Amino acid sequence: MQVDKESIKEFAYGLGMDLCGIAGVDRFAEAPARTHPCELLPGCKSVIVVGVKLLDGVIQANFRAFEDGRRDLKGVYGTYGYTILPNFELTYACYALARYIESRTGCAAMPCSTGPMTNGIQISIRHAAVAAGLGVLGWMGLVLTPEFGPRNRFGVILTTLELEPDPMYSGKVLCNPEKCNICTQVCPTKALSRYGEKSQSFTMEGRTMEYCVLDWNKCQVATLALTKELGGAKDYVTTDSPTAEDIRKAYKEMPISEMGLQHVNSWHCGKCLTYCPAGNWAARFLKTGLSRGPKFKK
Repeated sequence: MQVDKESIKEFAYGLGMDLCGIAGVDRFAEAPARTHPCELLPGCKSVIVVGVKLLDGVIQANFRAFEDGRRDLKGVYGTYGYTILPNFELTYACYALARYIESRTGCAAMPCSTGPMTNGIQISIRHAAVAAGLGVLGWMGLVLTPEFGPRNRFGVILTTLELEPDPMYSGKVLCNPEKCNICTQVCPTKALSRYGEKSQSFTMEGRTMEYCVLDWNKCQVATLALTKELGGAKDYVTTDSPTAEDIRKAYKEMPISEMGLQHVNSWHCGKCLTYCPAGNWAARFLKTGLSRGPKFKK
């Protein structure tokens, strides 16, 4: 049986994947040290990226939390939108796809870890998704696809099988930070730099993509709920400009969670993903009454 791009995608969709794209290793020329596909799998020729859409009903749990004060519903997002189910589904699919390639071609196939509770990070999954033509990086640094905006999760398989690569995304503009800025405005800790102030970029196949500079310490305050205002048991951090040491101290002070599979739950925010207008947001959420729209903290 011939294994080519079409059969790979057919198999991936049969596993329940919503997206599948393929990149050649040449698109990773600027990858940081130790993350280039050929450093992870010697002789790697192709990078396969699969993706799943996050359920609209799961995203609306965030709207209830942010707009109605229903913090008890954040666990729905944690389970079905962030930590557990999408990443398990991707993990199983990547393993099955790697087995499919090895059993039929004799080529090596290496599934990479997915999600926030994996055994290390092998490759930048978001850059791989861009390389595979599935979308672009939005200003907040998440992958935007034309179908779903940032409300996707991705998995990666490296293989020595040479496959025809997909073209990089060249459709309609998915992010215009000069006019939008919703992600920077809804961020509760102002962790994302504003457009025109600070940015970072990368170049792939002659295309340069610019995105925000993320203050990871501020982001952690929101995602880990390190203040009472953001859903924490108490104010583990008491400054608006926390340092890495502040975060480490807060992390040690927080009790080990008995919910889910993380010692410290990291799904307490997601506002940038939730309110990004890309992926037909207004039609899916505003016009259906699932959201009243973002409120900006001044």
